[in-house]
Amino acid sequence: MKGCLGRIFKFLAALVIAVLLYHFGVIDFVKNKISEYNSGKEERIIENTRDIVDLSNIDEEYKINKNLNFMKNRMITAEHKATGQKMIMVESAKGDLLTKEDIKGEGLSEKIDNLISKSKNNVLKFDKPEIIKKGEFFGINQTIPYARFKAGVSNLPFKEIEGIIGVAEVNNGENLIIISYNQNEKYSQIITDAFYGRVK
Repeated sequence: MKGCLGRIFKFLAALVIAVLLYHFGVIDFVKNKISEYNSGKEERIIENTRDIVDLSNIDEEYKINKNLNFMKNRMITAEHKATGQKMIMVESAKGDLLTKEDIKGEGLSEKIDNLISKSKNNVLKFDKPEIIKKGEFFGINQTIPYARFKAGVSNLPFKEIEGIIGVAEVNNGENLIIISYNQNEKYSQIITDAFYGRVK
């Protein structure tokens, strides 16, 4: 009987505390602070990436997700809200990891395979990427050479991605590796062009 009364007392005490917190506006205050933080998150990411690229003109149909720093490498990620197409920009600590000449030249598939095999922390595990074609598009105030690829994915529910990999030169003189992809052959170059066309 004592155990049952103890549980009822604890429940009533918790209920009284919750009502008091609500009455004095503490719950609304916390909700507002969380909302303010989340609404300003994208603006903070944009501000913190200005030393590499200017993302302030990106259209609302894209969401800037992350600006990661790891072992002197930088990675910025964005997503097209309607289709889920991903845009990734990587500034490697090793500036010659992939160059414009690599994209334009022969042996790109082997170079990409080599990069993937050396990276221990890949979010995506690619299986034998295949280069479909090469081309150029305009973005980040320059002509960017790219290679369109297809690759199997071994660690996610979807089994294949298609997209591009390219290289741009940014203001600080470093190479910026550009990757844009979507799953299950839904990749759109138009979405990529529109995104990078607004990056300065």
